[in-house]
Amino acid sequence: MMKHEQQTSRLKKSSTFFGGNNFLKLNLYNFRLNSTKKMVTSFLGSLLIVSVFFATCQSSAAEFNVKSYGAVGDGLTDDTAAIQSAIAAAGVNQTILFPSGTYLIYSTLVQSDGQAWRGDGGQRATTLKKMFNGTLINMGDLGGLFDLNIDGNGTTYSGNGINIPAGYSQKIERVRVANTAGNSLIFAVNAGAGANVKGFEGGTTNPVVAAIKISGDTGPHPRFFDGIWLSGGLFDFSNAGNGCSLVNFYVRNFVMSGPISGGSGLMHIANGRVASMYDTTTISGSDCSFTGIAFSGPVSLVNAQGMNFSACEFGAGITEDAATCDYNTFNTETVSYSPAWTQPSGTQPAIGNGSLTGWYTRNGNLCTVSLRLVVGSTTTFGNNSSGYCFSLPYVTSNALDQRGMFANIFDSSTSTDYNVTVCIGSNEQCFTLGRNGQGVRAGFPVAFAAGDTIDAQFSYIVK
Repeated sequence: MMKHEQQTSRLKKSSTFFGGNNFLKLNLYNFRLNSTKKMVTSFLGSLLIVSVFFATCQSSAAEFNVKSYGAVGDGLTDDTAAIQSAIAAAGVNQTILFPSGTYLIYSTLVQSDGQAWRGDGGQRATTLKKMFNGTLINMGDLGGLFDLNIDGNGTTYSGNGINIPAGYSQKIERVRVANTAGNSLIFAVNAGAGANVKGFEGGTTNPVVAAIKISGDTGPHPRFFDGIWLSGGLFDFSNAGNGCSLVNFYVRNFVMSGPISGGSGLMHIANGRVASMYDTTTISGSDCSFTGIAFSGPVSLVNAQGMNFSACEFGAGITEDAATCDYNTFNTETVSYSPAWTQPSGTQPAIGNGSLTGWYTRNGNLCTVSLRLVVGSTTTFGNNSSGYCFSLPYVTSNALDQRGMFANIFDSSTSTDYNVTVCIGSNEQCFTLGRNGQGVRAGFPVAFAAGDTIDAQFSYIVK
């Protein structure tokens, strides 16, 4: 009993020394206080990191206003030096702001790599006006131009508007370059791969100078054009364009040239209008696609291979130079043509007061022809030394002879029809008619006379 009382007494003293439950409360308070201090410290540290991050971002995305460097933009003051000072102060990968106004420029502005130059209010509020002979802007690698109006002042000064001399992935958006004596926008050879030009308006004071010119490519250099308006201008991609695309456009005409190998090639052009009604649009090069384009004037394929036209309109027709073209596909509406009626040797036949008419449509590589010959009273038939030939609208495929098609000869004196076969040789631009192994000619299979007819309608594969 005594021992138990002593132990109880010790416990009470111990409990009194540590304050009973106060010990637990004190430890919980210290724990919470220390945790709070750690949380506050951690929060302050995070806040400092975030502040440094945003300060860094603001520094890397700094904007340099040309008026802060002395530019006036009143259309009277020479702002060249002030703008050049802003370009130099900004350095690479920075933004230069051009507030609304007209800035007179007396020497070439050279953009630093990665710089973005931005005007106010779309294409018209900020104007850079050229006051010298030469190029107004040389763009930098990865450079950008946005919301600017460039006046080339081409009636007074020569030279280009925007030049891309080298580099890649430039961006030009909502920019107008007008009245240049030289090109509104020009890419040097192999320059500007990956460039994006969107919402661009261009025009020159000289109608034979292209508003946009790609000077040439020795390899793939894709460039992307979208929303291009060259109402009185040319788009020149002679010997160039490897991998380029042009969509949603209005141009006066294209300029394409060069041999099939090394000419304009590997481009996709879609959804636009070529507005020239009087100048021929000459298509040359290889392996380009044209989709949904309205050609107002005549189209001529010369030195062209693998050109594919889909859902295009040819307001004044399309022709193809058989000697220099291969494997082109396009569709036409029904078109009339004037067939020639000949024989390889001897006295030639002559239609006289008869008639010889032809119609055709083309769908890709397939041409459907309809021909009708009506014999008149003064029609002559040659000397029967060889069979007749009738010309075709397009040269035939050089891969095969085409046979097994039929035509009809009607002898009006006996009301008799004669079925004859149509024969087309490879790489030819004419067809012959035959029956029982003999070619149709004067006196065979009938003694032709006034009122007789020859009718042929068939499809053949073109070159």
